[in-house]
Amino acid sequence: MYKRLNGMERIKFCKTLKNRIKMRRLNLILLLSAVTVALAFVISCKETNAERLEKMCGEWVSTGGKPPFTLWEEDGKYRVTVMHRNHKGGSEAETYLVRETEGVLFIETGFAVMMDYDREKDRIRLSPGGEYRRKSDGTLKQ
Repeated sequence: MYKRLNGMERIKFCKTLKNRIKMRRLNLILLLSAVTVALAFVISCKETNAERLEKMCGEWVSTGGKPPFTLWEEDGKYRVTVMHRNHKGGSEAETYLVRETEGVLFIETGFAVMMDYDREKDRIRLSPGGEYRRKSDGTLKQ
């Protein structure tokens, strides 16, 4: 079944085995280093919700016929003001606080309205609520 190794063959086999183990360790160290660098890069590039909210400030109109809203900041807290029609036909403004829970933005309306921002398209998605586009000239805030 197995060939018996003589002295020189045994030494050669051991050296080869040691080299393979060293290469595996080296490959593992290189892989872990690459993952660490990639993770550091991702963390440094990740935009915080405060930065995202700052870029989201402004007037927004629905792409689906829902009431418009304004996102604004006061004393470090972000708020959403929504214009509703009242039963008399006039307009009524309601203001809600924006909060972050586990990295997700919500509008505190009494139930959870999740808010997500697509920076490339400069659109806000409310769930429930649909998609909104910036009312102004549509230029992305820097």
